Amino acid sequence: MQERKLAVVTGANRGIGRAIALKLAQEKNDVIIFGRDVDALIKVKDEILNLNVLCEYYSGDVNDVEFVNNSINKILADHKKIDILINNAGMGIFKKFVDSNLEDFKKQMDVNIYGVYNFTKAVINQMLERRCGYIINISSLAGKNSFVTGTMYAATKHALMGFTRSLMMEVREFGVKVAAICPGSVDTEFFSGHRMENPKILQSDDIAEAVSVILKLPENALISEIDIRPANPK
Repeated sequence: MQERKLAVVTGANRGIGRAIALKLAQEKNDVIIFGRDVDALIKVKDEILNLNVLCEYYSGDVNDVEFVNNSINKILADHKKIDILINNAGMGIFKKFVDSNLEDFKKQMDVNIYGVYNFTKAVINQMLERRCGYIINISSLAGKNSFVTGTMYAATKHALMGFTRSLMMEVREFGVKVAAICPGSVDTEFFSGHRMENPKILQSDDIAEAVSVILKLPENALISEIDIRPANPK
């Protein structure tokens, strides 16, 4: 019997992260979920346990280096490996640049960049030692394009794309695969109040399907980036 893989998903208490965690569990991966809302994490954990796989949760801030390192070290002590890291936690504050402030920018950098750095740094050495593993960063089309009120958010996502592309080139020769998924606006609380009402907007499950596609690719192949748009936004 093939050994189950162990996945870590950040920002998994709702939205895209929850959908990804459930999809991974449906495909018989064990899942460790991270988020800030304990009540929501417990609900997601119960959903995953009903799929007859292992699930644990950790609640804290992704930009808290001590929390991240302690949590990952405990997971590795208990389970000996982490096969998949999904850096999904993210935040966006949307306003025109003239109305922005440095504190808003720092908040987004803390989650969208430093959080990704912290988790990636904590898990990557054991992946390199085992010469296998996946790191998938949930970015955004804002990491490739620009839009009004997006100066701060787009800057963080452009930085994330640079991080992802460079890391992919560094570690692929050692069996570790790194990818970015770049969705347009998704029907989640994240974009509430910042999107056009559109019944054809992307759903969280669409992003989870993209994660599944990446993970199912043969060992000799790598998808480094996926852009996801509504098929017919009009």
